[in-house]
Amino acid sequence: MTLLFVAMNLNRLFMSSKYIHGTHREEQDRLAVLNRLLNERCIEKIDVTESRRILDIGSGLGLFSRMLAKRAPRAEVVAVERESDQIKRAMEFAFEAGETDLVQFRMGDAYDLPLLKEEWGEFDLIFMRFLLEHISDPIRALRQAWKAMAPGGKIILVDDDHANFRIAPPCQAFDRLWAAYSQVYVVLGNDPYIGRKLVTHLHQAGFRDFKADFVLFGGARSESHFMDYADNLIGILEGARSGIEEMLNLDSFQFDTEMEQIRKWSEKPDAALWYAANWAEAIK
Repeated sequence: MTLLFVAMNLNRLFMSSKYIHGTHREEQDRLAVLNRLLNERCIEKIDVTESRRILDIGSGLGLFSRMLAKRAPRAEVVAVERESDQIKRAMEFAFEAGETDLVQFRMGDAYDLPLLKEEWGEFDLIFMRFLLEHISDPIRALRQAWKAMAPGGKIILVDDDHANFRIAPPCQAFDRLWAAYSQVYVVLGNDPYIGRKLVTHLHQAGFRDFKADFVLFGGARSESHFMDYADNLIGILEGARSGIEEMLNLDSFQFDTEMEQIRKWSEKPDAALWYAANWAEAIK
C-alpha cells in the first residue's frame, strides 16, 4: 500500500475532524483524566501571581484554564478553543464546579484568535498545551500569539514528542501501533515530534530568551495511578483506530487483537511506562 493511497484514505476519514481523536464523550472523558494527571505538574512550574491577562490557546475542556484563573485571582483569563463540543463541555465542567465566572470561553482558531481590538498586545502570559502537534502551520499560530502578547510577556508551550514514550516490559503490539499512530500525524500534515522543535519554532516566530524543560509522568503497575496512565495510552490508540487500521492495513479484529496484547501488558506486575512532554518558554 503506497503512502499516497494511505494519505488519500486518511484524508477521507478525518476530513470532518481536524483533531485526530475527535471530540466525542469518550475522548472528552479521557482528556479530563489526563488533565487530572498533568495539571498539578504543569501549574507548579508557572508563576502566575502577578499576571493581569492570561490567554490559553487550544484550551480544550478548560480545566487548566480554570486552574490558571484560581492561581491568578486578579487576572482576566481568556480560553480559546475551536471545537464547539469542547467549549460546551468546558462550560458544563465550569458550571458543575461553580466556577462559571473564572474564565471567558471563546470559540476560535489559533490561526485567527478571537480577540477584541483593544486586547491585542495586552496578554502577559500565553499558554499552549498539546496544540501545535495537531496543526499544520505552528509558526502561523505562534505569530498570532506573538501579536496578542504584551512586550515582555511570557509564552509557555507544552507539547508531544512521540519518541519520548517508553514502556516495559517490551510489547511488540505497542511498538507497532504507536509507530503507526505517529505516522498518521505525518500523513495528516502534522508533526508527532514537534516537542523537540519548540524552541526553534519560538525563535522563528520572533520570541527570545528561551528555556527548555520536561513535564515527566508515568508509573509502575504497583502504583495506584498506573492504570490511569495505561488507560490513557489505550484511549489514545483507540481514539485513532481508523487511521491506524488504514496505516497498517488491519481489519477491526486484527486491531482488537493488538490492543488486547497491550491490555495484557498493563496487567503484568512489572509493567511500567515513562513519558516526557516537552516544555518551552520564551519572552516577547
